[in-house]
Amino acid sequence: MSRVVRQLKFLNKISSTTIKPQILLNPESYGALNLTFQWQNHNGHMGARKFWHEYLPTLQFYNPELKINISRVKNDKKDVMVPCKLEILSPTGSVVETLDMRDKDKESIMDELLAKVNHERVSSKEIVKV
Repeated sequence: MSRVVRQLKFLNKISSTTIKPQILLNPESYGALNLTFQWQNHNGHMGARKFWHEYLPTLQFYNPELKINISRVKNDKKDVMVPCKLEILSPTGSVVETLDMRDKDKESIMDELLAKVNHERVSSKEIVKV
């Protein structure tokens, strides 16, 4: 597969084939998302990592003004608990909601985010396909 074909496939995954995060957030209500999770996948952090890889690119694509801050904590000690959370921030920087992502899969995290934020679906006419 050529590099161009791989890039087109990747762009389509971000813009058109990953459906759940195809939403529009009001920039007057939400300023940023902060994700904090462990570098490694143990202690229930795999869902947060998958959410970051699979859903956040599409969310960012349709909400380019939304800041997304990722904090992946490197931890050499397996017994120390690293937070696994998603914070929704207002435009002023105050925390509006906090979601616990520990031991949840990417779909559950996205469903919980959709339940917490005021959003609208991207219309089918606005879906970008290259």
